[in-house]
Amino acid sequence: MNIEQTAQPFNRKKAFKIFFGLVALIAIGFAFYWWKYLNHYESTDNAYVAAPQIQISSQVEGTIAAVQVVETQQVKAGDLLLKIDPTEAEIASHMADAELLNAYLASRSAILKTQQKKVDLVRIGEDIRRRQSLKGVAAVSAEELNHLQMEYQAADNGYKEMLERSDNLVDVATATRHPDVQKASAAAKQAYVTLLRTKVLSPVDAIVAKRNAQVGQRVAPGVSLATLVILNDSWVDANFKEDQLRNIRLGQAVELEADIYGSKVIYTGKIVGFSPATGANMSLLPAQNATGNWVKVVQRLPVRIAIDPSQLQKNPLQVGLSLSARVDTSQQDGGSLAAAEKTNVTATHIYDAQSAEADQHVRKILNQAHLH
Repeated sequence: MNIEQTAQPFNRKKAFKIFFGLVALIAIGFAFYWWKYLNHYESTDNAYVAAPQIQISSQVEGTIAAVQVVETQQVKAGDLLLKIDPTEAEIASHMADAELLNAYLASRSAILKTQQKKVDLVRIGEDIRRRQSLKGVAAVSAEELNHLQMEYQAADNGYKEMLERSDNLVDVATATRHPDVQKASAAAKQAYVTLLRTKVLSPVDAIVAKRNAQVGQRVAPGVSLATLVILNDSWVDANFKEDQLRNIRLGQAVELEADIYGSKVIYTGKIVGFSPATGANMSLLPAQNATGNWVKVVQRLPVRIAIDPSQLQKNPLQVGLSLSARVDTSQQDGGSLAAAEKTNVTATHIYDAQSAEADQHVRKILNQAHLH
């Protein structure tokens, strides 16, 4: 059999129909996929990790005697970061303690003298009443009674004067309530707190990002010593274009892909807030669109995205790393361009502990003075 006789002629028209039919099916499938999935998403690769940055500054004046940490070191709340020479603070604290002791002793002495003046006043008053009750030959003269009255008046004036000095306190147990003792207690507490703060402690669990302090450096209150970063409380600032924001709402789910891990790690988050101003307006030198030749530039607005903390613990992210964000805009219940709601408060208790320790120090001084 001849092969040329059995070959079917090429049907160009049929082939074009099949081709265009496949193209139409693909187009319909893509349109359906876009309508079902892609139409509900907004994405950007202009996103970066951010976290709370804690500025550690000196609270006292002095010379740095020791530095206990290095950059990139992890620290816990209460860990010693550096130490300022405590010599000057110790001297000031000892002087304040001595002033407190003197104030307490003076207050107690004034109360004891007030008590004695009260006893003298009562004794003279009883003498006057007893002599006034005498009659007949035992009666005292008017001159003697007059003398006793003058003595009573002098005793009463002395009692009132000592009562003023003791601030109307008549019980030794209440000597600590005297204004001079209260003032000296506050000064002693302040001096002791200053002594405690020569040890610069970490206020929170964090990582040392930058250390400015050096041994031998003279510092004053307010001088920056180090910067700490709380990576466990990280978030993402994603900068979306203006035309992408119309469907983005609070609470919408976000998928995040970090360049450092690639597509192997996908973080899940949600929209928690919008910046009140664009990045250009918040810059050091904001654009002045009302001057010169104006050229419209599409602006970007920072959108804050919260990340699941458990995912951060498994795959930590450093501040400033780049990510890609993909927001599912199908949920439209949240607010548009709304500010973030109240979140967890970053706080420290080390200063409360120092205040409590200073109070205990003052009470110890007063207790020892009372026993003696």
